[in-house]
Amino acid sequence: MVNRHDVGAVAADDAADLLELARPVLENDAQLGDAARAQQARLDAVPDAADFAPIEAALPDGIVSAYAALDAAGTPTSYLFTVEGKGFGGTIQVLCVIGMDGRIRTCRTMDVSSETTTLGGQTANESYTGQYAGQDASLSGVSAISGASITSTAYRGCVETAFEAFELVKEAQQ
Repeated sequence: MVNRHDVGAVAADDAADLLELARPVLENDAQLGDAARAQQARLDAVPDAADFAPIEAALPDGIVSAYAALDAAGTPTSYLFTVEGKGFGGTIQVLCVIGMDGRIRTCRTMDVSSETTTLGGQTANESYTGQYAGQDASLSGVSAISGASITSTAYRGCVETAFEAFELVKEAQQ
């Protein structure tokens, strides 16, 4: 007769073995999920893009990813830079889209989860990010969030880094 405890032990061992076999698949799915989320973020930021091409160039520190948004003919219409900076509570991440005219099309907060939601987390609100749209590299008129100056300064620094990268990409294509 089979002991219930023996069956349980065998089942637990089998489950552990199965999990070990599935781990590479699960990790690959997680990576694909991250890639799909990143692609969706690019599409959300530049919905009129026909495609995106990664930018392979030496870019400033803090640039996590860089893409050219392409029209149907394959011509760049804008550049997307994902930039990390040091906020009050940890790392923040900003997606900045700069058009060929050198003006920001949009800025999106990708991650401020390390910041306090009542202060630094406000950099994720449209009322803050919207002030960047249409700005050139001078960022004149962009205001910090009262009480969240460290995170606001970090956010602005991410945008400034995106402009540095934009200039490097522009120079490389001439």
